[in-house]
Amino acid sequence: IGPWLDNNEPFLLVGPEGCGKSMLLRHAFAVKLKGVEVATINCNAQTSAIHVIQKLQQSCTVATAATGRVYRPKSEKLVLYLKDINLPKPDKYDTMQLIAFLQQLILFQGFYDGLEWMGIERVQIVCSMNPSTTVGRHQLTTRFTAIVRIASISYPARDQLQQVYSAYLQAVLRARMPTHQVWSDPKNMERLA
Repeated sequence: IGPWLDNNEPFLLVGPEGCGKSMLLRHAFAVKLKGVEVATINCNAQTSAIHVIQKLQQSCTVATAATGRVYRPKSEKLVLYLKDINLPKPDKYDTMQLIAFLQQLILFQGFYDGLEWMGIERVQIVCSMNPSTTVGRHQLTTRFTAIVRIASISYPARDQLQQVYSAYLQAVLRARMPTHQVWSDPKNMERLA
């Protein structure tokens, strides 16, 4: 996902609940995007386009450009992170208003606010979701998935989890009990993890 962040490409991270999607993205944002604002929207069944517009209004300033009015981030760049993008409930026509709005933002770099076109500049859209087979989740349209990059992750393997927990335990135990006979030994720490 690093090159996608570097190139401002919209992308979608898919994986089961609790596999580390948010942690991976948080780490990537911290490492790759120094001085960049990340605006997070936690989606639910009622999330709609107005929530994205409100977040843009909070995180951007409105400027006048040659093409009309435009939203520009207050910082160098804005990453609009939509968590659980497939939770919003489709309408009676089986359309998710949020997804249709995001599609418009990606394809046309703006939206209509009443009768006025509002452009966006230096805004990258990043989404995460659980598989649509999970209860309460809905399938995204192929029109949307065709215009975003998609990365899929799964649960970490047992040895990877053991490495993660060992690192956490070492930090905690060294801070709390630096001279303890049993827990200062790395082998005991690894066995505990």
